[in-house]
Amino acid sequence: HLFDWLVPGLLREKCIQLVKNLPKDKRKQLVPVPDHVDRALAGLEPADVDLARAMADRFAALGAVRLAPGDWAVHKLDDYYRMNIRVVDADGRLLAQGRDLAQLVERFRDHTRQSLSTRQDDSPAREGIVRWDFEALPAEYRFRQAGVDIVAYPALVDTGAAVDIALCDYPGEARLRHRAGVLRLLRLHSAQQVKYLRKQLLRGNESALVLAAAGLEREALLEDLVDAAFLQAMAVDQGAPRSREAFEQMLERGRGEVVGRATQLETVLLNSLGALAELRRRLAGLEAGRWPDTREDIDSQLQRLLAAGFQRDTPESWLSQYPRYMKALCNRVERLSGQYPKDQGHTALLQELGAPLWEALGKRPGLLLSCSDAMQYRWMLEELRVSLFAQHLGTRQAVSAKRLQEQWRAVAQWLAANPH
Repeated sequence: HLFDWLVPGLLREKCIQLVKNLPKDKRKQLVPVPDHVDRALAGLEPADVDLARAMADRFAALGAVRLAPGDWAVHKLDDYYRMNIRVVDADGRLLAQGRDLAQLVERFRDHTRQSLSTRQDDSPAREGIVRWDFEALPAEYRFRQAGVDIVAYPALVDTGAAVDIALCDYPGEARLRHRAGVLRLLRLHSAQQVKYLRKQLLRGNESALVLAAAGLEREALLEDLVDAAFLQAMAVDQGAPRSREAFEQMLERGRGEVVGRATQLETVLLNSLGALAELRRRLAGLEAGRWPDTREDIDSQLQRLLAAGFQRDTPESWLSQYPRYMKALCNRVERLSGQYPKDQGHTALLQELGAPLWEALGKRPGLLLSCSDAMQYRWMLEELRVSLFAQHLGTRQAVSAKRLQEQWRAVAQWLAANPH
């Protein structure tokens, strides 16, 4: 965020423009604008925090106005108020320049990773690891390149048949990739258990019939189930290990729990898919061409609930609720013909509340695993659906549109503080 603050001579002018771009009802509470900006800046020092958020905090502290992250129209600022960033190579030659740091980072990401991995003799980067045969993996790797101090973030990275140690650009990215890498290495260290689970789970005529009726394939669900069993049994999400000792302790503590967890997950999955099969039968029985917005909303909900890796990436406490979510969907379809106008209103509300999360996930696919507030918001949305369409099934917590809006404010603050 340091580039947001420009240089002292331009900071005041930029802040005035930011305030002038606020919604009218908020802007009129900050008149005269220059005076309010001066009072706010008097209590601020340039720092690696979002400038708009820092200004909002100051205005609130001064009792002037309360501003939400969505009130700021930073995109409307003229380029004059954005730092021009130049990218040069080790010899100082200009490679590119622009005012969008994220675009420049993305453009040179692969080149930078290759440079990080190959130019340093002491780099921890490695390839083709199938056993944890190294000591501690540092959280940070620091070195100098072209006279500049560089910080990279080592992580185990899943490559399918093995893992690599890669250097990541950001700590959040490293945590997500390390989680997947640790999971792969746990499975590689437990090959016999994995083989056993593949033979035992989702087998038999009953499972085959449920899978067929739900319209899903066994193999993808099976691998996802095994992943979830290892993550839960080993408690990876309570802290992914970064040393051989911690990894071996995790294996020792959790190895005996894997099969039991897998069996529990299989039961939840089959119960969920049984309700899903019933839902598909009811949807097929609806009159063709009617209620298109409801059908589209249900399709979108199912795509999100059953997205690739949903068992692996859904917390155990929420995954166990899947049968109830599927039953709520069945109830919605059953009551549709007599309550369509009411259903339309509920659909509009859900789309309004869900839009900011789906937009954020489009930009940051790993958001739910990185931000606990976002994860909570995502499942509050699902609970709200139950409340609206199948209230008799009950919800795990009190939920309403107002509570969701309050929860999203926490997510928006996290996003502003964690841009990468």
